[in-house]
Amino acid sequence: MKKTADVVVIGGGAAGTSTAYYLAKLGVKNVVLVEQEYTPFGGTGRCAAHFRVQFGSVSNCKLGLLSVREFDKLGEESGYGDLEIDKHGYLIAAYTEDELTKLTAHVKLQNSMGIPTKILDPAGCKEVAPYLEVDEILGGSYCGGQGGIAGGVINPMKMALAFKKGAADRGVEFYNYTKVTGIRVESGKVKGVITNQGEIETPCVVNAAGEYGKFIGRMAGVKIPVEPEKHQIAITEPLDYMGGPMVYSFKYHTYIAQVKHGGFLFGWSDPNVEAGIIDFNPEWRVLEELAVRVVRQVPALKNVRIIRHWAGQYGNCPDHSVILGPVPEVEGFICALGCTKATMFAPAMGILTAEAVAGVEPTLPMAPYLIERFAKGELVIDPALL
Repeated sequence: MKKTADVVVIGGGAAGTSTAYYLAKLGVKNVVLVEQEYTPFGGTGRCAAHFRVQFGSVSNCKLGLLSVREFDKLGEESGYGDLEIDKHGYLIAAYTEDELTKLTAHVKLQNSMGIPTKILDPAGCKEVAPYLEVDEILGGSYCGGQGGIAGGVINPMKMALAFKKGAADRGVEFYNYTKVTGIRVESGKVKGVITNQGEIETPCVVNAAGEYGKFIGRMAGVKIPVEPEKHQIAITEPLDYMGGPMVYSFKYHTYIAQVKHGGFLFGWSDPNVEAGIIDFNPEWRVLEELAVRVVRQVPALKNVRIIRHWAGQYGNCPDHSVILGPVPEVEGFICALGCTKATMFAPAMGILTAEAVAGVEPTLPMAPYLIERFAKGELVIDPALL
């Protein structure tokens, strides 16, 4: 293992591999990425793999747009190949007049930014998602699956491995099964990263550790307002593929999508789960509740067998937006934390973080993403995430 590096990235998931990739593209040399397990181990390797551009804030819409455009060229540009991207669309269903009013306002904002969303009536929702029960639905926000700017899914494993290959081919060194145990800070400046394989002297650390982000922050004496939150997902046996969109519901707090092999994938976070604890063990009681919520929306799944159930982790912050860029307390300590959205925002996060490290003009205005917003009370509240 190297003894010195110009930049050490901590975390081998979507945010970390993306940051390494775009650092290499910017020409930053002597970059090392350390990961406690394999690529990708944590939240990225256990996520639902969907992405969207339907948000209620300008800052999140910009992240979504930048990421979707980068996804389109990542496989070829990195040399990895097919990332199994399927832009089958994204539908946010409204069950109340208040929800529909909010979605209509979001669509107006999105359209002003070039995002081709539209409001569908119940019949329109049924047309694009034939499996969906629409008796209680008043309408929905839809970004179609015609390619280009649209929601969909990507293989998160292949995405992270594509970033890794592209970065490695450009000189980044990756050390898996390398656990960070400390960060050496002297006179308010990063001086090194201590691991179970030895210390790497460095003036710059990128905290891309996702749900572990606050624990990495503590090592440098930095308070990161990110709390782990358990999230559980299941998938059914294959059925005839209908090609519908990912369906998200504010009422049920679930998402449902049929993947290409025919299985229906769905997820939910138990609001009563104890925050702050990283736990990858799936729970039967949550699967039962998840099944009830899903069958109410897709009754045809009532007697379909579930073939896999797993648990992942979100890394939530108070406004559910990302935390990117330097922290004021420690020079050389940079954040690249997705706060539940690292996979869908991975390219944008990597670009902006790499630019912050390299000291170049950012592609997007950074104020909404900086950690200082919490101390200033300038949270980025996105009503499309509530």
